[in-house]
Amino acid sequence: MPDSLSAALATLRRRYGPRALLQGDAHEPVECWPTGIPTLDGSLLPGGLPRGRVVVVAAASPHGPSGRLTLLQSLAALASRTQELGYVDLAGTLDPGFLADLGADLSACLVVSPGPDRWERGMAMGRSLVGAGLPWLGLALGPRQPRPALWDHALAALAETVCKRGAVCVIAAPAPPPLPLAHVSSLTLTCAAAGWHRVHGDVTGLRVRAAVTKCKVGPPGAEATLLLRFPRPYAGAEVLGLPSVVAPAIAPAEPVPALAAAPG
Repeated sequence: MPDSLSAALATLRRRYGPRALLQGDAHEPVECWPTGIPTLDGSLLPGGLPRGRVVVVAAASPHGPSGRLTLLQSLAALASRTQELGYVDLAGTLDPGFLADLGADLSACLVVSPGPDRWERGMAMGRSLVGAGLPWLGLALGPRQPRPALWDHALAALAETVCKRGAVCVIAAPAPPPLPLAHVSSLTLTCAAAGWHRVHGDVTGLRVRAAVTKCKVGPPGAEATLLLRFPRPYAGAEVLGLPSVVAPAIAPAEPVPALAAAPG
């Protein structure tokens, strides 16, 4: 390989992460962190979330709810029951009480508040935590798009540290995900709201259509519908997979004749 090409590959990997460029015959074994949610660990993310990779949970549309932040917080709550984790709140929306309602062990949660939309600072703080041995990191990004020059180096450094440490890293991103983040991601799960879930007229959750739109650890294209059930009295929060409903084409039925009046 020419020296100039080797130098170009090294520059791209430094900028966009160590796995942004792989040879076509490279097949690396992927260790996963099982979420315990059958739909996620089965059809969408076989085995669970990959370790040592950046996973992006992105909104499908910039308008309206998508469930990306609730899904990230639900995953963080699950992780906190068995390990320590960091949650970088760049969106400025985290409510620790809601995290507790999701079943999180708050004593295992470290909430990092770098300031709303301080992307570069948040990435650097997250990288420091992972480099120090934190096994699970979540980052909630705000809606404002940063200028790539201000934060793509910090993002690439975070991806490299996650890779070296074998940590789980999940980033909730707005729509569309910034281009550097799209490059660094090894797995992108795109979420779109499919309607509120109601019980006796009360909103008890959000139905979300989730699709794997990018995957370097398996084939993309898997889709599923999730129910993000909100916490409420006498019922815990949870993430459930909903069955796919296929409506067959049915020929129009012949009109049913009216019943004859009963005699007498």
